[in-house]
Amino acid sequence: MLSGVCHCTSCRTAGQALDAASGSAPIVDSTGGTATVLWRKDRVRVAAGSDRLEAHRLTPQSPTRRMVASCCGAPMFLDFTKGFWVTVYRPRVADAPAPTMRVMTGDVPADIVLPDDGLARFRGHSGRFMLKLLTTWAAMRFRSPKIAGLPD
Repeated sequence: MLSGVCHCTSCRTAGQALDAASGSAPIVDSTGGTATVLWRKDRVRVAAGSDRLEAHRLTPQSPTRRMVASCCGAPMFLDFTKGFWVTVYRPRVADAPAPTMRVMTGDVPADIVLPDDGLARFRGHSGRFMLKLLTTWAAMRFRSPKIAGLPD
């Protein structure tokens, strides 16, 4: 659906905490960005190991849960439970598409310099990003399914 790098405060905060607790490949880069690939929930399923996935939430009320493999501490994906998409951490995807944009760059601390890598940059979410989400959701008949194979 979409591949990008998120620089929002929530992704940076959670990503740094998850990386510190994990021995796996980091999900946060040197600028604090988190590279992700977004897919429709109705096209994703947990094929194995769902019993080893644990939710990490920034607050108990947070609708966003970051799913972590309890066996090794590896952050696997982010599930916005009210949404229709799943955000998979790019290092967890074989042959992942290259990121096309950096979003939420308005949250980047002043002392961080983003690389001149040719990626489009947006202080918030781009119009293209929002249009892609809306057209995808319309194609799904405005449903917000659960991720197959993942318990609530």
